[in-house]
Amino acid sequence: MPNTPIVDNQGYIDIESAVKLKEAESRTAVEMKHAESEAMFRELLIRESAKETAAKHLAKFAGFYLTFLVMAFILSIQFIPENTIAVVAGLITLVVTNLSTILKGIVENGDDADGIPKPSDSSKKKQETLLS
Repeated sequence: MPNTPIVDNQGYIDIESAVKLKEAESRTAVEMKHAESEAMFRELLIRESAKETAAKHLAKFAGFYLTFLVMAFILSIQFIPENTIAVVAGLITLVVTNLSTILKGIVENGDDADGIPKPSDSSKKKQETLLS
């Protein structure tokens, strides 16, 4: 079958070949859009900074890390001497607190798409008073 519709001597178009041509054009357009969107997604991943990648990772897994640390501490109490439990508890508390602070900072002070931190409410008010 040819790729273009066949016109007979009387000027009629072969409908079957016309439908096949339209299907092929549509399929090509869909594949091209899919390839473009895939390329744009890959470009976004490549241009993402390490800070953004770490923030996304922590946002997904911080709860797991916190739970794991607390469970590891509770289980380790059985195997460590009594005089070192306070030291281990202090270290675990420090790590959990730092992870919680980092996670809170990610949630509250998210960055714009261009990587510029969003101004806080107090800095917005300062700018407004300076401008007036």
